[in-house]
Amino acid sequence: MLRNFPSGGGLRAAALASGMAALLCACAPVTAQPTPRQQPDEPVALSANAGTTYDYLQYQELLARLTRMAGLARVSPEAFARTLEYQKLAAEALDRVMAKESAASLFMDKAFLYWNREQIGEARGILQTGLAQYPDDYDLTAALANAYNLESDPRSAARVLAGYLSHKDNATLRERLGQIYVDTDQPAKALEVLKKIPAKDRSPEALFQTARAQARLGRRAESIKALRQIVQDDPDRLEAWVELAYQQELEKDYTGAVDTYTQILDLGRDNEDIRQRIENGGGEGREDIRLRVVGLWLKLNNPDKALEAALGSTGNKNFVLAASLLFLNENYSAQASTLLDVLTSKPPVPGEYFFYKAVIAQDGEGNPQKALQYLDLVPQSDPHYSQALQFRIQLLYTMGREHEALEFMDQGEKLFPGQTRFPLLRAGYLMEKKRLPEARDVLQKALKINPNDEDLLYQYGALMDRTGDRKGALEIMRHIVARNPVNADALNYIGYTLVEENRDLEHALSLIKKADKLKPGNGYIVDSLAWAYFRLGRSEEAWREIQRALELSSDDPTMWEHYGDIAAKLGLRTKAKKAYTNALKFKHEDPERINRKLGRK
Repeated sequence: MLRNFPSGGGLRAAALASGMAALLCACAPVTAQPTPRQQPDEPVALSANAGTTYDYLQYQELLARLTRMAGLARVSPEAFARTLEYQKLAAEALDRVMAKESAASLFMDKAFLYWNREQIGEARGILQTGLAQYPDDYDLTAALANAYNLESDPRSAARVLAGYLSHKDNATLRERLGQIYVDTDQPAKALEVLKKIPAKDRSPEALFQTARAQARLGRRAESIKALRQIVQDDPDRLEAWVELAYQQELEKDYTGAVDTYTQILDLGRDNEDIRQRIENGGGEGREDIRLRVVGLWLKLNNPDKALEAALGSTGNKNFVLAASLLFLNENYSAQASTLLDVLTSKPPVPGEYFFYKAVIAQDGEGNPQKALQYLDLVPQSDPHYSQALQFRIQLLYTMGREHEALEFMDQGEKLFPGQTRFPLLRAGYLMEKKRLPEARDVLQKALKINPNDEDLLYQYGALMDRTGDRKGALEIMRHIVARNPVNADALNYIGYTLVEENRDLEHALSLIKKADKLKPGNGYIVDSLAWAYFRLGRSEEAWREIQRALELSSDDPTMWEHYGDIAAKLGLRTKAKKAYTNALKFKHEDPERINRKLGRK
């Protein structure tokens, strides 16, 4: 976020910050505005100078009333309406002053009457009018840029500042313009602006923005060096510490990043102001920083240090669950289990604890029975009961306890009639049993309730493909992509289908490449990519990708057939034979075709 610029109207801004910032923010709009109980006296006939003075004094009196009333406006509709009336009368008083004696400061006064998020457009219009008359005024320029910032329009703020600097230099405005350019991904412009500040006038803020710009131009070594100097000169400069740690991560200096994040945590422990800034937006939250430390230790293959860092937290549930997930993703189930046990020290134990323990029992220990025992402990009243039920169904089915799995599917559909996961599980079960008409009925019923659910639509398209209606399936997948152009599975389906039909191969390749970027590490998508290259005659690229696909998923018979075909094309007969043998091993749907390729028939 762009910081507010200092401006000359310090007392005005201070007065309004306490009252006007709250104006219109907390009270519901009212349909009528009752007349204030105390109306200012009607002005008597005065000389021009005396009249101007009187109007300005009247404005100040109304401003004081407005500021006092704004505090009550949060809780009282009547006070809210009176606040609006005082605002209107104060603006009218200023208009009378400005009709006789114009000044840049008067535009500032009037704009600050409307300085809140709901009325910032009105304030901006006033400032624009004032700046048209006083184009060299610093306060009007800074305030207008701030107004654009409140409207989330940094490019207009930059235009205002650049216009001022084109004919009048100011180091403060230069550093703010540099910041905007960095924030809007224009680092080269930022450096161009910032380097024009004389070295003796470069504030810590200017040096910080310069370091940020250098980093975004890929000059990380220069940036890190500058950031180190900034935090050495001013150890309380939190944003510089955070930027330093971030740049160290990008440089893959994980040890340095851990050290920097640890120093940030130490700063927050020893300095109350820093601690508040960490927690209230001056940087990442304390637990977020600790979570990054955990992740970095895992990248350094040091799970013990990662666990030590995690156990040093407050034991906040969200942190424990997030950190446990980091351990699980890196296959450190024991550490994840140890950390999760922190949640048992503060009853009641959340349902997520049992759910995560079930995941560890299944994936980490290979003990589905133990996983089921944990899932039994998730109460039906828990918000995560639906997830626990789905996991239980999958476990029971894998264990061959189909009857129980079907009973829990029934329970899930009754308890959660609007959820799509249970119809999807049932349809998947029916499709596996080749009971395709029943699967169609389940999906069609679910789609009547959730007609635009992408998972249901994709499953329905896959079912149509299984029944031989590839044209209908393709239409559904295109419908999904039309609604959501980043649905990787639908993109892959369309691309692979085109490849299988040997048409629009370049277009198919582009769709599959997009799917691969959206969903990296998916073996089926990588297999599609390999097959597209093969059909295009780009065998070397096909060979590279099919090997990558089988590294990701090694038990799919179609992938092994593709591997064999590509290997055979490259003259790698031994590899091709092994691949076709594996295709049979994993129960290829057309074993006769594979046997022909092996020369057996």
